[in-house]
Parts: sequence; C-alpha cells; structure tokens
Amino acid sequence: MLDANHWYRRTEALELGRALERLDFAWYEEPMEEASISSYQWLAQQLAVPVIGPETAGGKHFVRAEWIRAGACDILRAGVDDCGGIGATLKAVHLAEAFNMDCEIHGNGSGNLAVLGGSESGRWYERGLLHPHVDFDRPPPHRHSVVDAVDAEGLVAMPTAPGLGDDWNLGHIAAHTVDTW
Repeated sequence: MLDANHWYRRTEALELGRALERLDFAWYEEPMEEASISSYQWLAQQLAVPVIGPETAGGKHFVRAEWIRAGACDILRAGVDDCGGIGATLKAVHLAEAFNMDCEIHGNGSGNLAVLGGSESGRWYERGLLHPHVDFDRPPPHRHSVVDAVDAEGLVAMPTAPGLGDDWNLGHIAAHTVDTW
C-alpha cells in the first residue's frame, strides 16, 4: 500500500496510481485532499489498484456512506481516533459489509484492535514500526505493557485482559492527575 497523505493533484495522483498498478500494490491511500469526494470518484473510476478512503475526513460514518454512494473508494477506511470512537467506527465497518467492501481500520491501539477483532471486513492491522522518535515496542509511562505487541512471526494477538486489554499504570496516572471531581 501507499499512503500519499494528500500530497497530489488529480493528474499527479492518476500518474502515481498507474505506477502502483504496475507494481501490484494492495491499495492506494490518501493521494489527494479528502474533502473533494468528486476527485476520488474520478480517480477510482480510472484505476485498477483499489483506492481506499477516507482516512481522516470528518463526519464519522455519515461521510463514509457518501464516499460509498459516490463510488469514491474501493475499500473503506475508518479508525477509532478519527471516525468518532468505537461505535461510529463499527457503523462504518457495517456500511462496508453492507456493500460487500473491505473496511481497513486506520491506526493502532486497543480501540482499533477491538473493532478489527469484531469484524470480518478488514484484512490488515496498522501498527507503527518505524518512527524516529517513537519506540512502538516500549509502553508509554501510563501503561505497563504494549496492547498490540508484535510476536516473532510478525503477528499481533487479540488482548485477553478484561475490557479493551489495556494494562494501565494506575500509579503513574494518579501521580500525574491534576484534578478530580
């Protein structure tokens, strides 16, 4: 897959998309500004490589329904952090299922992992591996462990702990609490 992060105009996005087709990419993500559904409709109609979206567009599951209706994507994209939480993301997943589409979950963490675990429409789990300032295998101070650790085979297991599987460091949280009510 390629996540172009809103970088291109239509003709540039089409040119890059055709190159991705020749390279047999799994999907093409966010090449243009997502506010222009008609631009994505135009692009999706011209490419064989699946166009995925919208990733970060506001409007929860409602805007994703508009993308499906317009034929602006071949694979739907939604995530807990930018789609309005677990409930709205599940609604987006169900929209995709109703139209026989995959819905790939955007982002990592316990909420997205739970949505993916309760869905049949996603094939991948997005987890950070490389970042100059973030060690994705080390838990942040407010957690005792990483909820989505990668095993020796490169797989992420579903959490078995209660709730979403987070192992909170309640001592750290209490020590850094500013106020309670």
